[in-house]
Parts: sequence; structure tokens; C-alpha cells
Amino acid sequence: MSSTGSGPRIDARRVSRRRLLQGAGGLSLAALAGCAPEDGVKDQIVNYPPTGDFITRDGTRLHYEMAGQGRAVILIHGASGNLRDWTYRPYAEIARTRRVLAFDRPGLGFSSRPATRGDDPSEQARLMREAARGLGIEKAIIVGHSYGGAVALAWALDAPESVDGLVLLGAASHPWEGGVGFLYGLAGSPVTGPAVARALGSFATESFVERTVARIFAPQPVPVGYIDHVGPPIALQPDTIRANAADVGNLKGYLRTMAPRYATLRMPVEILHGTADTTVPLKVHSEPLAKAVDGSNLVRLDGVGHMPHHVATPALLAAIDRVAQGTA
Repeated sequence: MSSTGSGPRIDARRVSRRRLLQGAGGLSLAALAGCAPEDGVKDQIVNYPPTGDFITRDGTRLHYEMAGQGRAVILIHGASGNLRDWTYRPYAEIARTRRVLAFDRPGLGFSSRPATRGDDPSEQARLMREAARGLGIEKAIIVGHSYGGAVALAWALDAPESVDGLVLLGAASHPWEGGVGFLYGLAGSPVTGPAVARALGSFATESFVERTVARIFAPQPVPVGYIDHVGPPIALQPDTIRANAADVGNLKGYLRTMAPRYATLRMPVEILHGTADTTVPLKVHSEPLAKAVDGSNLVRLDGVGHMPHHVATPALLAAIDRVAQGTA
């Protein structure tokens, strides 16, 4: 996720894609999509097969990975992502001492999208909660990054009895001023969405992906091998682009409803946020969240950008330990 100045959106693709569409001249969106290779991104995704197992709840097939023993920790990734963002490094670190479960959120990665309310953080949380229960996890520490932080908050608000505590990393928690970008509406629309998503997915270059990821990690460098591990073709599937556009484009409305309820949270809540995060700004999200949740612990990570679970992993592990010990 990245910002429109004060709120979350899909990284830096907005500018590049706008130029792409403007460069199409008089071509319609449908015609632009028709110029894209029929199987361009699909051919690439064979290099990034599912790495875990599947479980189905209410007709939604969820992809997950699970490892380790001990107290359960559930990991929820952000926008445009998948569980590979966690399994690059943090997943294994957590699994050393705890049972860890990571999902592809509904509609992203290799998880299917529910027929209705797929963009609702509460519905996404419910499906993963039911899946976790099916895997033998009744209660867990929920860790959410970026958009995944909104899903973690919805999980805790709707089913606090299933949450040992929250660890939120650069989490989107409050409505912000402004919108999320013109192309979110186009990609999320049932009319223009299929053509736009197919065009955007097919024309994203390797250098564009590298620039986008670099901006999300900034001011820290992208870890060696990270991009190859997460698999950009997974995020560039047309159905995934459309699901992500709906998630981010509609998030502000859901947060507007959720925010007044944060004061009801009673479990330990750890909030980690980089002071250099321009994707989901600290002052717009985590600072008001910390004020709203009595007893929460806000950790400001000096000079850290939007990916603290990778560049400040010890801080994440320490936060999980504090929640587990009930000392948030």
C-alpha cells in the first residue's frame, strides 16, 4: 500500500498506469486490454505456485501456510500482497517459538474471493477466523500489516473472544482526507474493471515493479531476493488487481464505521509504526489509534518506512512477546 498524501492506496502504480492509459491516445480501455498478451501474466505465474495448503469456508477457498508449535500467531498481509510477504523471513522467525499461520487474504494470492462483501475487512476476518478454527486454532495473537491491520482490527472488534492480542504494523486504522486515485474506480468497476485490470497486469514491467517495491520500503533498501520471493505475477493477475482495487477503494468507508468502536478493545494491543512511513502515515492512523485504545502500546520506529516486519523484525518479535506475556 502507499499513500495519496494522507491515506493508503496501491503503491506507485497510479502515476505509471495513468501515463500508460494516456499514452493509448484514442484507444478505448477495452481495445488497450485487447492489445495485451492473452496469457502474459498467466505464463509467468507458473514460476510461483501455491506454497501451502487450502481450506474452504462458506464457499471461499483460502490458501495458507502453518508451522511451529506453541501459542498461535496469525499473520495478515497488506494490499497488493500475499502470504509470501510474510514467508520471506518473519514467518520462520516467529515459528521458532510459536505456532504461526499465514493466509492469502480472500481474493489475493491464491485465495478465492467470496461472492458478496469481499471488500469488507470484517468479512475477510470472519472467513480467516473460521478457517483458523477448522485448523484447530480457537484463539491467537493477530498480526496485521498495512491493510491487513484493518482486517486484524475488524477481527478483534467482531470476535474479541478469539483474540489473545493484536500486533499492528503500519496499520490503516482511520479514514483520511482525499481519495485513493482514479484508477481504483476504473479497476474496481464491474463495467471497466475487467479491461483495465487485464491491461494493467499485462503491461507492468520488471523495472516498474522494482521501483514500486523500492518506494514501499524507502528509506530502507529492498532486501536481496525479496521481489523474487513474493512473486509479482501473483499480484498482477487481473482478478487480483480488481479485488485489491475494491479493497483499497472502499476501505475508508469501512474504517469510518470501525473507528468509533476501537475504545471497546480490551485485549493487549501493540502498535508499531515507522516515523518515515509515507504509505500509511503515522499521524493519520497509529497515533489516533493509540489514543483510542486504552492501554495500547505505540512504538515509534525512528526512520523506518512502511515495511517494519522486514527491516525491524526484532521489534516485531518483541511486540509479540509482550502481547503473549500480557504486558502490552
